[in-house]
Amino acid sequence: MLETVVPRGDNDRVMVVLGEHAGRVGRILQREPGRNRALVQLEKDEAGRVLALDYDAVCHYVGRGEDD
Repeated sequence: MLETVVPRGDNDRVMVVLGEHAGRVGRILQREPGRNRALVQLEKDEAGRVLALDYDAVCHYVGRGEDD
């Protein structure tokens, strides 16, 4: 069993690990602890979509970014 880690800081980067957006990186805009989910805006997304994702569907991302 694997437990993902959801970062606590504002504007932290996460990677989507489940669902149709798996492998995509985004930033947490808001957390909803009572519902165990976060609002995430995906990077490199022209539409600027914001997704409501369960905590289990994202994990803290510490990899390189576009500008690195």
